[in-house]
Amino acid sequence: MGPASNPRYLAVATLNQLEESEGFLKEVVDSQLQRSSLSRLDQGLYTELVFGSVRMKRNLDHVLAQFSSRPLAKIQPALLNVLRIGVYQLLYLDRIPPSAAVNESVKLARAFGHEGTAKFANGVLRQVLRGRDSIAYPPLEEDPVEHIGLKYSFPSWIVQHWLERWGVEETVQLCRALNEPPRLHIRVNTLKSTVEEVRAHLQMQGISYQAGRYLTEILEVQPAHAVVADPWLGQGMYYIQDESSALAAHALQAEPGQTVYDLCSAPGGKATHLAQLMGNRGQVVAFDVHPQRLALVQENARRLGVEIITTRIGDATQNLDLPPAPRVLVDAPCSGLGTMRHRPDIRWRKTLDETRALVEIQKTILRRAAHYVAPGGLLLYTTCTLTSWENEDVARWFLAEHGQFAGEPLPPKFPHNGQPSWLRTLFPHRHGVDGFFFALFRKEKL
Repeated sequence: MGPASNPRYLAVATLNQLEESEGFLKEVVDSQLQRSSLSRLDQGLYTELVFGSVRMKRNLDHVLAQFSSRPLAKIQPALLNVLRIGVYQLLYLDRIPPSAAVNESVKLARAFGHEGTAKFANGVLRQVLRGRDSIAYPPLEEDPVEHIGLKYSFPSWIVQHWLERWGVEETVQLCRALNEPPRLHIRVNTLKSTVEEVRAHLQMQGISYQAGRYLTEILEVQPAHAVVADPWLGQGMYYIQDESSALAAHALQAEPGQTVYDLCSAPGGKATHLAQLMGNRGQVVAFDVHPQRLALVQENARRLGVEIITTRIGDATQNLDLPPAPRVLVDAPCSGLGTMRHRPDIRWRKTLDETRALVEIQKTILRRAAHYVAPGGLLLYTTCTLTSWENEDVARWFLAEHGQFAGEPLPPKFPHNGQPSWLRTLFPHRHGVDGFFFALFRKEKL
């Protein structure tokens, strides 16, 4: 089996590339898959090894540190990635026989090093295999931040914040949920098809589905690779979109014939959904600062048969000089921590300071957006993250600073969790969707 057809070899090569280039996980994986000659089955193993090793990196290093005779900082990076993939298989992939996990990792250590590195890898992994039931963590009662951070593989600053907000039990459940394989949701494009037609088609393709939790046009589907390869996706019969994100268009309650401003639109999932709910009547003006990202909005609109989207290059932090409209959406730039099931590398890419710095950008956009809302109109603020400073704090600041706005109750279809009616946080462990935040405001009439 050559390197291009060996999923474990490619997994190590991908982890090496990620560390050298600091690229985005999904883009690097997609690129490797396109160039490889992996079978469909091996594509699944390769993806699991890479995503899993990135997701559990802190945990894997904690385990290795307990069984390695060398400090991890002195282990050559490629060998360390071989060990991480080996430990990931031993601890988290029940379908891989332990002997295969060790033996294949030893071969990789030889391929990326020499006979000495192979012997070292063999010794470390066999130690892990013998001692995997006695892996030690700081006691939860004495040091919950480090216990949860090391066991579930999250940076301490994220764990600390969630513990302060929700306590130990809720934080553990959230971390567990964010480490689960992502659920794939599709939004049926009712401009071209119906839910019944898409269900029948999926059944014929051997794709299983179940109804969305909150929206009739959402289906939870698997396996993901079959959905992505299905011709109906390219024909615009449906669009891949998490149900949490799809709730945004319903929150804004746009009506046919209205004008909607989507100030941070790319890649256009919410804009095309708004057009769908408006029956392709009215106007959705989609803004983004990057022309190449606006091209994605245009392509998605074309594929989905959406005719009412107009794209405009524009920086939402600057004055866009827009006449007031009855509906304005601010899907703000955010830290994205609610999407870690799909993008596990986010936890290692963001720092506390970086997430706090985003708040000023979010506030600047909202200050601008307030001027674009017509009297009696609605302004929706959304993020796909789970920090209080990007979510509730920004929403309450907006109301305090803009007396002509008041919180507007979200539609009844939104799940209730004890928050005020005009804002809502969705959680993977409670709601089965990506982490997401909504705040809805109405501007007073003149």
